[in-house]
Amino acid sequence: MASLGKSDVILFQDEASVQHVPTLTRMWAKKGKQPKIPTPGGRKRQPLNGAVDPLGGRLHTALVNTLKADQYQHFLEWLITRYPGKKLTLYTDNARAHHAKILEPFLDANKDKFELKFLPKYSPDLNPQEDVWRKMRKTVTHNTFFETVKELQHALVIFFRKFKLSSQEIMSLCKNGKLFNAL
Repeated sequence: MASLGKSDVILFQDEASVQHVPTLTRMWAKKGKQPKIPTPGGRKRQPLNGAVDPLGGRLHTALVNTLKADQYQHFLEWLITRYPGKKLTLYTDNARAHHAKILEPFLDANKDKFELKFLPKYSPDLNPQEDVWRKMRKTVTHNTFFETVKELQHALVIFFRKFKLSSQEIMSLCKNGKLFNAL
């Protein structure tokens, strides 16, 4: 980290998909009373794209339509606008969309603003964005029923809005990541 210039920013990026069906986890209940959580059924999901700045405590999240390369490029373009005049180093996993040929012209055209680095395969423990997803699920979706997908989306937006500006909570959450500690 000491080798970072004043105009360099390190981000960790990942995608997630939140199901409309509630995720059930341990919870407190009266002895002998099994809690019941209704479920809407179906397979509706809300895909998300996110990137965390562990040093600045900033979180960038977008509710997207798909997790395909074109949506990924739009997210990368948006990230560049969030850090004008800065060089971004983005650590990401090896999802197919991240290696898509349609990204090559964009990446070439933005070499001076943006560098993509790939984490080792099958290593989510190295990406602090995974910790953000865990916190989001625990806070927003675990043991919670949303009547509609729109209600779920609203709850997600409220959660992410809390971290729009620099957050000590995000910095603290990221310090648990193995790769972050190795930098």
